[in-house]
Amino acid sequence: MMKRLLILSLCLTWTSSAQEAPSKTVRFLPLGELPPFKQIIGTDRRKQGEHPKGSMPPEGTVLMTEPGEGTPLGLRLKTFTKSLKIKPSAKGVEIYEGGKVAGEPWFKSRFPAQKQALFVLCKDNATMTWDKPQVKVLPEDVRSFPLGTVRLVNLSDRGVAVIIGDEKAFAVKAGEVVLKPMKAGEVPVKLAVKDASGAWRTILQNNLTMSKKGRMHAFFYKAQTKDAKKTPVKFFSKLEGV
Repeated sequence: MMKRLLILSLCLTWTSSAQEAPSKTVRFLPLGELPPFKQIIGTDRRKQGEHPKGSMPPEGTVLMTEPGEGTPLGLRLKTFTKSLKIKPSAKGVEIYEGGKVAGEPWFKSRFPAQKQALFVLCKDNATMTWDKPQVKVLPEDVRSFPLGTVRLVNLSDRGVAVIIGDEKAFAVKAGEVVLKPMKAGEVPVKLAVKDASGAWRTILQNNLTMSKKGRMHAFFYKAQTKDAKKTPVKFFSKLEGV
């Protein structure tokens, strides 16, 4: 009888361990532009004025990797953070200011469904501040984002017309993600959007270089500069791989 109870206990322990949710590997990419440079002129030195609140991602950010514990994140515009693992006990994705996991999180999201995920952050399209950033969660595994492809992600508030190489033009609607094959080497790419008057504006006409064992991230986000009326959408791309 005791032997049967011991076997049953071991089986239950193994089953519980096997069903435990795995850790998630995440990284982050904040997209945007630096606010206008403001210089404070003193009697003996010059220095840049502080950025207005909400105009930049906060400094000293920490990602909660398990309840009460965090790892420095270091959010920088147009720069991918390193990949970090979040334990299932965290039950979500939370970023805190001030160098520690305390108080209310600056950013909070559900635990991603994907084992590997990229969180793309940008200013909210309505308020145009970083106080409550807009987010797009994208799978990072090779099956979802294969080598030899470009993934076009539109975080702006309007559609973008795209021509890659000699292919027909296609649209990437606001909020949409489009995956396209892209041959290795230099590939001519043209991107255009409609400005406030309804006229088409080219935001990029250049060659993008793809490698044989690479994949390309491509993002559109709402412009924040003085020329936003003429060029309402900005573009950022990054090749990864060999």
